[in-house]
Amino acid sequence: MSPRFACVLLLIAACADAGDGFEDGSETEAPLVGVDGSRDAADRSCHVVLRDLARNWTGSTFETVGSSWVWQGSVEISEAAAAEGLVPSALYHLAPSGPWFTATGTPSSAAATPGFVRFTIRLEQNLPGPGWSGTSLSNAKLEVVPYLAMPEGGRLFDHNRNPNDLDNYVLRLPDFAVWSDGAVCAPPAGSARARLVFDASFQHRREGVLAPGGELTVVYDNDRLTQCRHWRNGNPLYDITAHVVFSPGGQRRDVSVRDTAPTIGVPSDARRVTLWFENTSASGCQAWDSNFGANYTFDALVPPQWIGDAQTSITRDSADPCDGGLPAQQGFSFDTWARQRAVHTNLCFQVYQPGLTDRDDPELWQKLDAQLHWRYAGQQSWQMAHVNLDRRVGNNARYRFGLRDVDPFRSYHCPEVAGTPDPSGQYEQIRLEYYVTVNGGELRPAPGGAYAGTFSDYRNDAWRAASCP
Repeated sequence: MSPRFACVLLLIAACADAGDGFEDGSETEAPLVGVDGSRDAADRSCHVVLRDLARNWTGSTFETVGSSWVWQGSVEISEAAAAEGLVPSALYHLAPSGPWFTATGTPSSAAATPGFVRFTIRLEQNLPGPGWSGTSLSNAKLEVVPYLAMPEGGRLFDHNRNPNDLDNYVLRLPDFAVWSDGAVCAPPAGSARARLVFDASFQHRREGVLAPGGELTVVYDNDRLTQCRHWRNGNPLYDITAHVVFSPGGQRRDVSVRDTAPTIGVPSDARRVTLWFENTSASGCQAWDSNFGANYTFDALVPPQWIGDAQTSITRDSADPCDGGLPAQQGFSFDTWARQRAVHTNLCFQVYQPGLTDRDDPELWQKLDAQLHWRYAGQQSWQMAHVNLDRRVGNNARYRFGLRDVDPFRSYHCPEVAGTPDPSGQYEQIRLEYYVTVNGGELRPAPGGAYAGTFSDYRNDAWRAASCP
């Protein structure tokens, strides 16, 4: 247990009453944050944080379950919280007087922010839907409160964006969404971080970014090695040791993983890490968890040999989502025609790494961390979004990002920056700047530069005029 998280646990345990668990979709009591403090606490240390939440767009319409729209988003918890086996949930209701319901997070396959573990939250019932009138929707207010249910009975609520104990996330028109904010619970400065998880079902996986010069945390479930147990007067006289070797340098670390999740530095020259586990006791017992002698191996995420062929494809052709695009250096124009009629509106690029992208590998998506960094003209801070693997093309891996996801004029959305009129005065425009990274390697048109494109829409849009500041 990390010292910082242990303090939170002790604080809540000292004032918590025993409480019943919650079932998904079941009606529950309202959160008690700010009421008396005897059971709950506000988290401002980034142990549980809502990254984003919005109605789930299927490509043609918003997903529904019964008469309700479905809201889907990402909640991340700290590695320290994950090491405790905690899972995030969310309370939600229609304000001001609707009953509270709960939804429990499920592990996400999407790359998490370094230092965090990502979960998907879905709100699927007792919500607004397409059958609601315009008046009802304009009055609707959905309150959401992510939290961690603690073993001692208390709850730790996400207040990393909302400073006051009584503040909740509030979703309402124009977009009924909480959008990502890279400044909230940002990853630790400097080193990339990864978790190597060995669970009780004898599965193992990497979470986060395992990079040279970064950090890794070994999370080991003791139920994998139960042969050697020796106790005296209630005190354990046994240990489980992780033997960690980095290559090609051969640096070795031996650390205890019994009831703890140690974090160690990754050498700057490391390209791979190999682990095996040893269970010993005072009685002389010895047992191994070594993948039947083959050991467990994880490759470091190093920049690929080549990143390139960046194109933007905005077309009605429904064949290949990337073919026929324009080189990214030429920019793109995303206008009302594209918004209404284009089948594909994609940014595509390719990556080559010998021995990695030139063969079929179902785990390739975990070995190349592709990210789009973007901002609108006039903004100082860059935002980040992960880019999904599309498929292999020859010896390359091709990645694809939908430009609709960053369209400032998308439906039911207020632009983050003010648009500028085009020469005709009929349209307004917002310029997007972006570049790509893969395992830290950069794809830019020139060192320090950025690609760009322009989004445009009618200046006299009635919905924005009525709904946006």
